Amino acid sequence: MGKPGGRNLGWEVARMMNLDARWIKIWRDLWSNKTRFLLVTLSIAVGVGTIGMIYNASHIIQRDLYAQFKRGNPAHVFLYAAPFPKEIAKAAQGLREVKQAQARRVVRAEIRSIKGEDENLTLHVVADPSAFEVNRFFMEQGEFPPRVREIILERQSADLLGYQVGDSVLVKLADDRQYILTVSGIAHDVNEIPFAILGEASGYVNMDTLRWMGEIPLYNRLEVIVEGEKVGKDVALEVAEKIKKRVLEPAGYPVFSIRIPGVGSDPGDHWAHNQIRGFILILQIMSVMATLLSGGLIINTISAILIQQTKQIGILRAIGASRKQIVSMYLLNVLIFSIVGFLLAIPFGLIGSWWLANFAARFLNFDVSRVTLTWDVLLIQFGVAIGMPLGVAIFPILNGTRISVYDAIYQFGLSSRKRVSRLEKWLSRIRSINPPLLLSLRNTFRQKTRLAFTLGTLTLAGAMFIASFSTYSSLTAQIRDVERYVAFDARISLPRGISKVAAEREALRIEGIGYAEAWALSEGVLVRADHSESQGIEIVGLPPNSKTIQPKLIAGHWLTPLPNSRQVVVNADLATEEAGIDVGKEIQIKIGGKTHTFTVVGIVSKHIFGPRVYMDYISLTRLTGRHNEADEIRVLAEEGKLGSLATQDLVAEKLQERFRNAGLSKQNSVTRASFFSEFTEVFNIILFVLLLMAGLLALVGSLGLSGTLGINIMERMREIGVLRAVGAANHALVKIVLAESLVVSFVSWVMGAITSAISSPILAAVVIYAVLETQMNFRYSLIGLALWFGVILLIGVFSSLLPARRAAQLQVREVLDYE
Repeated sequence: MGKPGGRNLGWEVARMMNLDARWIKIWRDLWSNKTRFLLVTLSIAVGVGTIGMIYNASHIIQRDLYAQFKRGNPAHVFLYAAPFPKEIAKAAQGLREVKQAQARRVVRAEIRSIKGEDENLTLHVVADPSAFEVNRFFMEQGEFPPRVREIILERQSADLLGYQVGDSVLVKLADDRQYILTVSGIAHDVNEIPFAILGEASGYVNMDTLRWMGEIPLYNRLEVIVEGEKVGKDVALEVAEKIKKRVLEPAGYPVFSIRIPGVGSDPGDHWAHNQIRGFILILQIMSVMATLLSGGLIINTISAILIQQTKQIGILRAIGASRKQIVSMYLLNVLIFSIVGFLLAIPFGLIGSWWLANFAARFLNFDVSRVTLTWDVLLIQFGVAIGMPLGVAIFPILNGTRISVYDAIYQFGLSSRKRVSRLEKWLSRIRSINPPLLLSLRNTFRQKTRLAFTLGTLTLAGAMFIASFSTYSSLTAQIRDVERYVAFDARISLPRGISKVAAEREALRIEGIGYAEAWALSEGVLVRADHSESQGIEIVGLPPNSKTIQPKLIAGHWLTPLPNSRQVVVNADLATEEAGIDVGKEIQIKIGGKTHTFTVVGIVSKHIFGPRVYMDYISLTRLTGRHNEADEIRVLAEEGKLGSLATQDLVAEKLQERFRNAGLSKQNSVTRASFFSEFTEVFNIILFVLLLMAGLLALVGSLGLSGTLGINIMERMREIGVLRAVGAANHALVKIVLAESLVVSFVSWVMGAITSAISSPILAAVVIYAVLETQMNFRYSLIGLALWFGVILLIGVFSSLLPARRAAQLQVREVLDYE
């Protein structure tokens, strides 16, 4: 029960405070083992603090992100149409279903960064700056609207491009026309997908600047807010159809596509609403797990105290203490653990929520206004901090105080005879094991209940650690599926009117390119049985024997080279969104204002980047009236084989230079690797957050292991005294404790590996659906398994340091003074 000096100091302080005898005992129990007190309170603080961090960060994100998003008055639906005048917006707003309509011009361009690299840029022009009401952005520097030859940059774009107010920037349009604009302001636009994610900067100019740059002074996007409190996708699309048929098309402006803003979001929701909600749910589940794990340490600690104080309980019962009084005394002990843990958890949760909210703010491009602790989060933390320890401690307390006076005094705890288990009998028969190691093995499995809780904590931590890596591997595998449809070294977009034959021939003239393939691209809408229309879908015309796509069929077959074929293959994105699409079924697609009937012959795996329909190149060019024209050329350095990153960069550079010199395209070429770079960035962040949570679980597990070893040493003081008496050296005692710790660690690693076979696919499925809204392609991570083996060994070593040091410091005199 600690050193005599410490015990006397504890008694003296208690007497000075004039405490009741029960409070004196509680104070003495806490004071005599400060290490145990610290372990338990830290364990509670980590679990409860993690809950506070997640729930409070969730509150901050929802408060600030969604408030700033709503302040911008987000549109419910976009209609992309042929260039139209701003009066069309007023006509659309005249419909009773339309609350607000606003015309905007969107132009694709490029901007040169301060480092000299060309980045994608979207230029925005609003019709009436004085009545800018839909998808608003807010100025942080400068004034809106910009003047002629000026540009306002979105703040994250400006930051990553390296520009400030007053700088001059080079902007290039599609036909390689170059213009120098002055940065007149910095704006915050939470409606746009951030540059860090999409890889596309946002800038804002006025119509006079656009006219000076050679563009027609008209608009091409109608942004609509539908009447009603909560607008569903079907309602928004139905209203967009009415605007299309009653306003735009009668006025002579064909609609190219209708889209709901965001990534699978509902109208009016933030573009990443589903992903944020799903990921916060995952973190909340893991925070609850961390709290439950800390409960295991509490059970172990209370059980050890009761075993160690069995004789004291008997004496208390002998002098008249009732079982109720003894139970309440130990519950008060736990309550003190809980209160101190709760007080430590509050700042930990606040600091953690501040960090997590700012981490999300940098990524999602919003401002954290303030970090506050709400009453609901505080009550949740208080309820968990008080209720969980008391709830898990009541069972060992009731069991430990049920003992009779005789059994407590004469057959108490450590000196009582116990039935030798089969495992101990088996270990005692093994002669080849080193005696200290044999002692460690017997010590490890002596208290099976305590061992079970410790193993459970470390097993769950290991299962989540491995599951985090397996989730990342599964996300990577999901991207590998998408890469099957991007099986080129480089590609470049072509302007209208470029011949397929000319583009392929010019590409094959480039040294280092062994294969070239032209694709035709278009856009259409699916016409449903009730004559309603879907959102815009991408239509691809390609050779049936294409070498730059490796489709993964989940039903039916790929395109066959048939003349005048009306066969199509759809991706699972479209088949999931639209009911009734299956192999052998006929579908109607409107292309260029005309509706055509096709037969679905195959369904391929999801693409992530939206619904797509594949058809024969010749069939698509005939339907669009663009015979033998190409919209994109894809190349490979070597036919049938993907090049290395260096090869891709070299091929892309040569392709871009050759096509510019030949007047075939002024666009930048894109490598396969750069196409996926944004996805990789997002997934690395996901892995980091998952590993952070797994690390917190491992921290709780290491506290539990260290506490278990310390408790075991307290229980085996007489054994240590005997070893000391027969001449055991410090290093021998350290080896015993270290071996015991490593045995527990290894067993937990094996159990964690087994448990991860269940937890990994569950976590991977939840994360992949939350992030990509698709079914998973599960991959178990052997790397995660191997890394956890290294981590658990380190946990075993470091968790044994303090207990081993304490065992080495014990002297025979202290052991004799033990009880």
